[in-house]
Amino acid sequence: MALTKKKPAAKAAVKSVAKKPAAKVPATKMAAKPAAKAVMKPVAKPVAKVEPKAAPKPAAKNPPLKNTVQTGGRTIVKPILPVNKEKENALREAAKIAEALSTKVDKPITSSERKKDLSPIDPKEAAKAIKQIKASFFSSLSGGTTSSPTTVTSSANSPFPPRIQALIDKQEIVDLMYSYARGIDRSEENLLRSVFHPDASIDFGPGVFQGSVSEYILWALDVRSHMKATHHMIANVRVDLRGDTALCESYFMNWHRLDKSTGKEDFFVGGRYLDKLERRPGGASGVWKIAHRKQAKDWTRTTPVAELFYHLNPDALWAHHSRNDLSYSIENFPTGNNAKAPAFLGKRYDAKSMKV
Repeated sequence: MALTKKKPAAKAAVKSVAKKPAAKVPATKMAAKPAAKAVMKPVAKPVAKVEPKAAPKPAAKNPPLKNTVQTGGRTIVKPILPVNKEKENALREAAKIAEALSTKVDKPITSSERKKDLSPIDPKEAAKAIKQIKASFFSSLSGGTTSSPTTVTSSANSPFPPRIQALIDKQEIVDLMYSYARGIDRSEENLLRSVFHPDASIDFGPGVFQGSVSEYILWALDVRSHMKATHHMIANVRVDLRGDTALCESYFMNWHRLDKSTGKEDFFVGGRYLDKLERRPGGASGVWKIAHRKQAKDWTRTTPVAELFYHLNPDALWAHHSRNDLSYSIENFPTGNNAKAPAFLGKRYDAKSMKV
């Protein structure tokens, strides 16, 4: 009976051993591994998100060039231009010059020293200066071309800043060059004399002319009288101001119509007038005129011609090399609604009106 009782005990032991694997501790450890992975995942995600947040830091130093403005309920994005220090300084200097133009001071206003108690310039003086500039500029086209150039306030005690005064001086000198060309082409002696100081000297070379201005004018007008027509053009005028003295280089191209026994010729010459000018007396009451002139020739050309156009179109408005020229009557030209068109000889305007 004892043996039989022991057998069921052995079976029970076997059964208990068989059931243990289902409740072993390693099984619980294996179930905990996935839990550990789940804990790591949330830790890794924040690390990945921090990197994009750190990336915009360099962009914060250079923000996009945009500016949002609310206008009329709408959002407008305007670009913000980078600051250009050089341009900003240039604009400030220009503003100071503009302020100087509207004021009257004994000394020019500079960027380092500015005066706030500046009285406005006298409108009468400003109008007078503008009138003088206009008179000087258009003197060669008016009936008073025989008079000397109009005096322009200048230099030491000028009410204008140095740069503005330099513009006035240069314009007066350029007008002298134009007056010389007109004086030659119109054979106007008084206008020619007004361009030079009385003690001026001229040097065109020993084989052409060398002497005083009085001798030169008589010689030039005599040469001019033997030509049917001349046409002097002035260009590229460069003026170097040096106080009451100026150095000037003016390009020219001159045309001359010559009547010779062998036929008519067109003589062209191109070169430069090299002038030394002086403002006398020095200062505000002075007038610019040429003290010495040299003529440097760059090229010449002579060609035979036939006056076909002149003979085919005798009624054209041709120039006169005297005070009969049309330029002396510009102020009498008709203008406005009451101006009448010149009468044509009943012919129809077409491509054959002008014969070539």
